[in-house]
Amino acid sequence: MFRIFLIYFILLMFSQNTFSEEIKCSADKVAVIDADTISVCDLKIRLNGISAAERGHITYNSCKIRTKKIIHKSDEISCKLTGEKTYDRFVGICKLTNNNIIVDLQEKIVGSGCARDCKRYSHGRYVKFETDKSRNLPLPNYCN
Repeated sequence: MFRIFLIYFILLMFSQNTFSEEIKCSADKVAVIDADTISVCDLKIRLNGISAAERGHITYNSCKIRTKKIIHKSDEISCKLTGEKTYDRFVGICKLTNNNIIVDLQEKIVGSGCARDCKRYSHGRYVKFETDKSRNLPLPNYCN
């Protein structure tokens, strides 16, 4: 009985770690909660690999607006979910499409000075896009 439970547990853990789903919708169906959390077709997504300033920080509102502008200049958004969740949000890597040109949303947000690379989750993928502005943002301990 224990072996069956152990096998079931291992299979369950493996299936959760390999889960990935892609969500696609029109960019006008995206709501920006803050610079690193969006709602895509009513699904809350925490943008993987970046960290933006929290509510109360001097850049919070301006970066929320800048992120909206970045997204709404596009035709479509697609987010590949990692299978992880943080609080009530799914974690994902999002791409924007505009006139058949695809760009990484997280890259654009970091490059705009509104977020920093969170190396623990990005493995350094966005560090080269950091600006002087973004490097001045606070970086949570969990990103190191």
